[in-house]
Amino acid sequence: MIAVLLAVALAGEMDAVAPASVDVVVAPVPQGPPQDVSAGAGVDVRSVIAGLPAGSRLELGPGTHVGPIIVDRPLEVYGAPGAVVTGNGFGTVLIVASDDVWVHDLHVTGGGHLPQQDDAGLVVAGDRFRIERVVVDESYLGIDVRQASDGSVRDCTVRGDATKSFGLRGDGIRLWEAHRNVVEGNRLEDVRDLVVWYSDDNVVRGNHVTGSRYGTHLMHTQGNDIVGNRYTDDVVGVFTMYSDDIRIAENTVTGAKGAAGVGLGFKESDDVVVENNVLVDNTTGLYLDTTPQRRESQGAFTGNLIGANEVGLRIHGPQHGVLFERNEFIGNVASVSVDGGGDATQTVFRGNTWSEYAGYDLDHDGTGDLPFELRAAASRLRDSRAELAWFTATPTSSLLDLFAAAFPMFAPRPLLRDDTPAMPWSTR
Repeated sequence: MIAVLLAVALAGEMDAVAPASVDVVVAPVPQGPPQDVSAGAGVDVRSVIAGLPAGSRLELGPGTHVGPIIVDRPLEVYGAPGAVVTGNGFGTVLIVASDDVWVHDLHVTGGGHLPQQDDAGLVVAGDRFRIERVVVDESYLGIDVRQASDGSVRDCTVRGDATKSFGLRGDGIRLWEAHRNVVEGNRLEDVRDLVVWYSDDNVVRGNHVTGSRYGTHLMHTQGNDIVGNRYTDDVVGVFTMYSDDIRIAENTVTGAKGAAGVGLGFKESDDVVVENNVLVDNTTGLYLDTTPQRRESQGAFTGNLIGANEVGLRIHGPQHGVLFERNEFIGNVASVSVDGGGDATQTVFRGNTWSEYAGYDLDHDGTGDLPFELRAAASRLRDSRAELAWFTATPTSSLLDLFAAAFPMFAPRPLLRDDTPAMPWSTR
């Protein structure tokens, strides 16, 4: 059931169309030393930029500055308190079309809302950019980084429209064929996604995404780090598809609800490291679909707290090369569920904490003296028959599991085995 709903939620992602390239006719750049100038409200900012040598600083004064504005040479562009750059409701408001541009302390608003035009508040199409403390609202896309590398987006705020469906909201921050960038300390509210597609070696760190669809969505990427972010009340915290060498660490995901709600999800990805995350109060804490995909690849899940979810770990499709070590599966309605009547016996579980563990620790070393085996008759039936999902956490499902435990001859074979379980309340 969950696998089907996720497939529907992801429909169309494989057919994503590359955004249009930013083609700008660059005006002649005056020679001479950099200048430090200010443009008041009502001044034609485009004319001011046309007269500036490379390396100049342009302050936009308090009040409204009319876009679209194109920065077509290396400049520092920043706003005094109260400076707003606004469009007319069509197209993109501010375009960075040169390398070595620094934009900071601005409010950008009034962009277009046409998905087919990739309308945005701010488009970045030059390398070594710095976007800092920019607020974007009233635009389809927020900050759109297109084929721009070696830059950073820091401490920005992008606000979407919570009254619109996710399909009509644009991405808060999008990286497309954009490499070696840092996306850090930003806040995204009620947007569609934070996207990292076809983009390698980026760091997404310390951001807060709330009320959105995907807190972070990676597809066809390599070498990205997703570290220390907070995802609250999104449909999905982080979902990784067709990507390699991904590290997801020290993130917190709460409130990923609904039928497709997932804290962290992985589909056909290889060499993933997932460590020290907190996945609490979600429909599914952690979702694996054929990850790793290649036989020689690995997946390491270490030190994660997976608690108070409807399902702690949901596995779809065959898994191999996966290690779960020193994770805490605490207070989930079902610790592990396996779609399609399979099991997780090819997945290695070692030293994890299981709230269902009923063993003992006579030598007080913190490790249970008996292996932990998960045998869930109700889970087996629920995963083989989608219509039985409604009975999750009901007395009926609990009685079925109790019956299987009391009469071992009727018990199903194990879903998984942990030979060295940690005691739920260690006496070490």
